[in-house]
Amino acid sequence: MPKYVFAEDEWMTWSAGYETHTLKAVDGSSYQYVDGRAMDAPLPGAGDYDRLIGVNTFGPGGEYQSHEHQTPMYYYVIKGRGIMRVGDEERVVGRGAWIYTPVGLKHYTKNTGDEDFAYILFGGNPLRDDEGIHERFPE
Repeated sequence: MPKYVFAEDEWMTWSAGYETHTLKAVDGSSYQYVDGRAMDAPLPGAGDYDRLIGVNTFGPGGEYQSHEHQTPMYYYVIKGRGIMRVGDEERVVGRGAWIYTPVGLKHYTKNTGDEDFAYILFGGNPLRDDEGIHERFPE
């Protein structure tokens, strides 16, 4: 049976541990997802309406290297402290920060604190499934 209400101690443990992997960008290049974790599975029904919704968490020093999306993305920081860069704008952010990334503008995230850095993300799914956004390169 799916769950619809999550306490912090539940969503912070959706994944067993941090992962590092290489992802394929829209332009075919690669970037790294370092010491992060995301939801084990999409929320029930969340994929039915061409929307991407979730929580990403990065351990101390974890980062999401510079990449871009085919659709606008929105992030709301719910825990920790980190750097968010969108295009040429870079700021230190913490709980309550709201970040917007327009289509095609590269953005970057790094946890600069001593605890987990987490944000809720909202956006659109890739416009074309074959364009490889956030696909893992084979290990």
